[in-house]
Amino acid sequence: MRRTFLHITFAILAAAGVSACGDGSATTVTALPELGKAPAFTGSNFTGAEVSSDELRGTVYIAYFFFTSCSGPCPVMNSKANVLQAAYAKANDFRIVGFSVDPETDTVLRLARYADRYSAKPGRWYMLHSSIEQVSEVASAGFKVGDASEPDLHSTRFILVDRSGTIRGYYDGMDDTKMSELRGAIDFLLGRDA
Repeated sequence: MRRTFLHITFAILAAAGVSACGDGSATTVTALPELGKAPAFTGSNFTGAEVSSDELRGTVYIAYFFFTSCSGPCPVMNSKANVLQAAYAKANDFRIVGFSVDPETDTVLRLARYADRYSAKPGRWYMLHSSIEQVSEVASAGFKVGDASEPDLHSTRFILVDRSGTIRGYYDGMDDTKMSELRGAIDFLLGRDA
């Protein structure tokens, strides 16, 4: 398993150029690996609407895990998601999907207040409430980013998914270099010039 992870990591690094900057610019990306299918999911968005993975077919999206009472990495992750929302505001087929790993606390109403804090735009950025069993399955078996049943142990990686529902990369949301690589990968999938 570790060897596979290292091969994937090297493939991602090989596909990315070396022009990464910490200033929010994008690394040039010319190829990305295909890392498996993204999981199917459903949940209640912060707007109260039911959302499913079927609605994201045909879009490029990033997925991540958070909870509203987190005072550690979650505010950083959501702030970076906000930056991506702004950077790709004109890209009609780009979405952001956050999965709450604390559904008992994170009601739809609480998620709505939290989404407002980060200026999440309905229809572009989803913050989803589902059962702990569902979100754990999506995290561990689906996106393969660990067990989300312990909120404090959730992943700090953004997962990039292409228009066909294939996972194309994992990017540490706490690392500016990885965020630059993510920008380059999004540009590549959207067909934009970096």
